[in-house]
Amino acid sequence: LDYDRLLSSASPEEPEGELEPGDIGEVRYTSGTTGIPKGVMLPYWSRLAITRNLLTDHLGGFTSEDRFIALQPLYHGAGWFILPVWMKGATHFIVPRYDAETASGLFDLIEKEGITVVKTVPTVLIRLLDSPDIRSHNLSTVHTVIYGGSPMPVERLKEAIDIFGPVFVNLYGQMEAAMTITWLGKEEHTGQRLGSVGRPCTFVQVKVVDNEGREVSPGETGEVIVQGDHQMIGYLDRPDVTAATIRNGWIYTSDLGTVDEDGYIYLTGGRKSEMIISGGLNIYPAEVEQVLYRHPAVAEAGVIGVPDPVWGEAVKACIVLKEGQQTTEQKILAVCREHLAGYKVPKSVDFLKELPHNAAGKIVYGELRKRYKAG
Repeated sequence: LDYDRLLSSASPEEPEGELEPGDIGEVRYTSGTTGIPKGVMLPYWSRLAITRNLLTDHLGGFTSEDRFIALQPLYHGAGWFILPVWMKGATHFIVPRYDAETASGLFDLIEKEGITVVKTVPTVLIRLLDSPDIRSHNLSTVHTVIYGGSPMPVERLKEAIDIFGPVFVNLYGQMEAAMTITWLGKEEHTGQRLGSVGRPCTFVQVKVVDNEGREVSPGETGEVIVQGDHQMIGYLDRPDVTAATIRNGWIYTSDLGTVDEDGYIYLTGGRKSEMIISGGLNIYPAEVEQVLYRHPAVAEAGVIGVPDPVWGEAVKACIVLKEGQQTTEQKILAVCREHLAGYKVPKSVDFLKELPHNAAGKIVYGELRKRYKAG
């Protein structure tokens, strides 16, 4: 694909029609990890606002000398980076695949082309970390790794920092709020904040609220809501869902989390629809998953609620082990009992060859629940 040839073959005629910044510029679909994908209507202004947000925060210090690569589909979050990369006159590399089988080739590309900035999702980053030859490559040109799209297990993040150094930037967003809600900078990737998605982006307002829309106190769980000029107009042909999501100008994300005294947000609860109610008690899958990753043999974990005649729902852990590693259900549960309250400990553990993922690399929890629907 030759960019110069594309430009030279374009029609010299200006396209007809007048456009306003608030007109619908594109419709992007949600990843559908918890249900049917929804068409998100984004105005033209949203694209410019996202570009401004990324250049202000996540790509701070980005120059024409940088060489950018996205290890995820461009139709998802990585696509938002094309415009800011080009605006800076930097080079954007596109790769056809980015899975475990091609990890060595990706490392070779980073070395050969002097890649400086990598955009990826936790699932892909974990697979790269598990590549047996990752430490045999010189990855020193990489000064920034931007990750987001799903929670990054703290224990695996520590491994990544050990290999790449303090180069990580966390991006939290969703299609409805166009990828820029909060961010955690390189220097903030320390201690307890490794489990945080950071603080609000420069031009964005973020709150954590209870069911009545009131801001919660630090440490209390609530729903993350966001407001900014980058957000969607609504869902295509879904006025009912739009009304439930946009309230008084705020996007209700359905993400459950807490905020600390310094304004850092922690997505400890996962999605509202994924919350498990067992014996009348609320259990947040993301909290259990973080504990599962403390076991050194765990490569990936997904926690769901399954039907239970006594408790209503029971916690089930679905685990993929690292290549060549072995363990038992009893050993997994022992780690959970050490770090979790008794009612949060999984009632069962299943070892799987792989977890279901969508094209964006996110675990499809709906598919997991279907497998165990009958109990």
